[in-house]
Amino acid sequence: MYKNAFDCLVQGVYIVSSCTESERAGLAAAWVMQSAFKPAMLAIALGPTRKTAEVIEKSKKFSIQVLDKKQKEIGELFGYYSSRNVDKFSKVRWFESEKLKLPIVEGVIAYFECELVGRFESGDHVIYNGLVVNHKLLNPHGEPMLFSMRDWF
Repeated sequence: MYKNAFDCLVQGVYIVSSCTESERAGLAAAWVMQSAFKPAMLAIALGPTRKTAEVIEKSKKFSIQVLDKKQKEIGELFGYYSSRNVDKFSKVRWFESEKLKLPIVEGVIAYFECELVGRFESGDHVIYNGLVVNHKLLNPHGEPMLFSMRDWF
């Protein structure tokens, strides 16, 4: 049973990551969308006080990783803990993306590498718009994890 109309909005669960030479950060996000076809662009909405948002602001790059529905534990790790207190990437297997050298969690269905091209303050969040400079489909048979507020909070 739904509590309100917002519960009916369907979203995926993604890992958003970023890094500089000295730090890396990542979090679970549901507010992700394609924002343009040509050139290909993706947008994410993050709380401005999140460590991952701070690293994106510094590095001007981020990844969006599509979690498989079997990766709930990874979603919880990246969703319930802060990168300020926990090195989440030390608790999972990961590799560097091809182009921007961003941390990518092993086992994700796909990932996108984005260069930051714009930001827009939206209430209590910031929308980051990224130009997709590389993308990879890693598991064509995977099933993306879906977000429902009642399953996570």
